[in-house]
Amino acid sequence: MSRYIFYFSLCAILLSACSPSTTVPLGTPIPPEQEKVWTIKMEQSGGIMGLSRSIEISSDGNFTVTDQRTDKTVKGQLSAYELTSLRELVTTAKLASIPPTEETGCADCFIYNLEIQGKGEPISVQLNDVTLPDSGLGSLVVFLRGLMDRSLM
Repeated sequence: MSRYIFYFSLCAILLSACSPSTTVPLGTPIPPEQEKVWTIKMEQSGGIMGLSRSIEISSDGNFTVTDQRTDKTVKGQLSAYELTSLRELVTTAKLASIPPTEETGCADCFIYNLEIQGKGEPISVQLNDVTLPDSGLGSLVVFLRGLMDRSLM
């Protein structure tokens, strides 16, 4: 049930800039330009080393990456290619059923708290290494983790 609520909420955010008479079948990619202002936030925590990082990216491509363990913060700007890739990952995401993190029984997994904010209500989901592959958000999380890794080197 929560899968459908999340999926429909994501579609609502992506469609919120469309005129009321526009209808788009579910699962159809929405051109990213239709959602003018958005932010994506992801926190990555856990693992055997107790990682605690976060990233926030705005629609203009500005991002901030923070590593709480090392007290390091890096600000940057996505390239045009990276920004286009990120928009495509968000607009083409097809969410699957995501069981609650506490039910997966993964003690040393990374936990990913992902939030997408557009014009409507924010969409929030918590994933871990067990639920990520089948969530429909794997490519987005891999993109965000890669950006965090590169930024914090």
